[in-house]
Amino acid sequence: MHAIDVHVHPSTRGLDTHACGYFRRNLDDIPRSADKFAELFIKQDVKALLIGWHPSTVTEGARNTNDHAIELATKFPDAFAGVLASLDTGAANLDEVAQYAGELIKHPSVKGFKFHPPDQAFYPSDRRYYGIWEVLQAGGKPVMFHVGFTVLGANTDGGSGIALDYGRPIHLDTLARDFPRMKIVAAHPGWPWEQELIGVLTHKRNVYVDTSGYLAEQLPELFVKSIRGRLQDKALFGTDYPYVDLEKALASFDKADFKQPAKDKILFANAQALFGL
Repeated sequence: MHAIDVHVHPSTRGLDTHACGYFRRNLDDIPRSADKFAELFIKQDVKALLIGWHPSTVTEGARNTNDHAIELATKFPDAFAGVLASLDTGAANLDEVAQYAGELIKHPSVKGFKFHPPDQAFYPSDRRYYGIWEVLQAGGKPVMFHVGFTVLGANTDGGSGIALDYGRPIHLDTLARDFPRMKIVAAHPGWPWEQELIGVLTHKRNVYVDTSGYLAEQLPELFVKSIRGRLQDKALFGTDYPYVDLEKALASFDKADFKQPAKDKILFANAQALFGL
């Protein structure tokens, strides 16, 4: 196995055109059928964790769902290692959301959960959601939160209503303190708050980070220095596919100046241990 990609959006569902434009992705290069999507990961010898969340900015094409991601993971086990399920933090009845989370935890394909605080407009440290976090902590499966800048709504008037402050890494510090048995994954290097994120990662043992949204040579210098050294046991390879090309991301990481033990940890060993793969 070349790698485990912990951050993959199914390209079989509606895509965010702003994100594709930001990453200069040609839509014709992105496989839209389930077979072609799976074939890409099998060809690269990569197992992916599929995200069930659907961006609010995607209004065309079929909607992504937990059920769709689970169906893909079940049908193509050689390509997809499982699913990071999504929950509706904007629901009127959060007790029902917590109950649904408990049901998802029992599903063998669900390896964890994924949230996008800027797009879902909530702070992870808001006590309104602590009932949900109690369920997730008890379930023992990692929980991923987007941190830092988001391409969703980027370069639009008002950012299409999306506020970056929800994605400040410091909010995960409070969450990690209040839920010390919850394994928390910060999605992305946290720019423009990469220093803040490194501080949280260094201080809270139960917080991890993925490299998604960047080629290796594009990662912030402080972030690379940290995951090459002190934080190499807490970093996970991720692409943010289809917005970042899988083949280019792998080639970029292979060329990066990491010693082999650290490279192996980040590419697959850390994810194997964290997600029980």
